[in-house]
Amino acid sequence: MKNKNNLIKRVTRCTRGWLLTNPVLFVKKDAAYPENPEDIILKMNKMMVQEAFYKDPCLTIEKLCRATHTNRSYLSRAIHRMYGNNFCEWVNLYRIEAAKNIIDKEPGNKIDLEDLAMTCGFNSVRSFCRVFKARESCTPRQYFYQKRK
Repeated sequence: MKNKNNLIKRVTRCTRGWLLTNPVLFVKKDAAYPENPEDIILKMNKMMVQEAFYKDPCLTIEKLCRATHTNRSYLSRAIHRMYGNNFCEWVNLYRIEAAKNIIDKEPGNKIDLEDLAMTCGFNSVRSFCRVFKARESCTPRQYFYQKRK
């Protein structure tokens, strides 16, 4: 019993010193924990534009975090600091800009809102119109006719 206690004391003494002096334990992992939110946002913006993640109607913050190997909390915090929005509002910014680009390039005099909503990544026309009106202060159809005049 006495030998066992001595061994435990020696191991504890050695591990305490190792834990306190090993510099590897105090190094941040850059890939998972970037230093500033700008790095995260630049990475996310690049992915949203190049790979058109916003067109996925089932896009969640978890899916985007898995794709970029970043932390959910860091991504959410970075979006809030940079844009003052939450994740859903941030994704909707991309969707509305895509919808406006499609509307601007539409050659005819009529527009199908259902196709437009699905193309831009919305689940329904109703949510598309609601978000569009909140962002642009007019409905998508009104925006379409304003651009035609």
